Amino acid sequence: KYGYAFANRRARRVQLVFIPIKPLKNPDTTDSSTLPKVRMEFADAGGRFALSLGLPRSVGEIYGLLYLSTKPMSAPEIGAALSISKGSVSTGTRQLLTLGFIQKVWLQGERKDYFEAVIELGEMAQMAYERIVKHRTQEAERRFDSLRNTLAQEEKEINQEECAIIRERLEKLGKLQERASKLIPLIEKIIR
Repeated sequence: KYGYAFANRRARRVQLVFIPIKPLKNPDTTDSSTLPKVRMEFADAGGRFALSLGLPRSVGEIYGLLYLSTKPMSAPEIGAALSISKGSVSTGTRQLLTLGFIQKVWLQGERKDYFEAVIELGEMAQMAYERIVKHRTQEAERRFDSLRNTLAQEEKEINQEECAIIRERLEKLGKLQERASKLIPLIEKIIR
């Protein structure tokens, strides 16, 4: 599979000789086959949880991997361990840094960026709430208000039967939104 081809220039027929060589492997990288199964399962669980929050799977996998890591990891190590592309690692670590879930770590004598997870789950839950849940809730409220205003403006242009159905369904959603908004102060008390 791997090798260099040599040919004898003087011969009329070219004979290729393949000398097998092993691909170069960076001794600093960690691949998924060398990681304990518990770390890989935790990374997978993190990926599934991230998907449920509307984040890319790789974001959760990277955090899960780093959370159970005993030492900081570089981007190439993360990519090799999770079998994901450099782009996914770059995007995922950038999002996690923005959310405050991981931090860059400087290692003496190293030029690469190394990352480690923020271990304090209380702080992380608070940041996740502030930056993801609260933001999305506020955005949903704005969109819902916009829907109500649009219906009020178009009420005369829409068929009365259709308008009644839309109004009824928006009222149901409004009641659900009110209940959810009552939970927000409770959630804030729990995480603080």
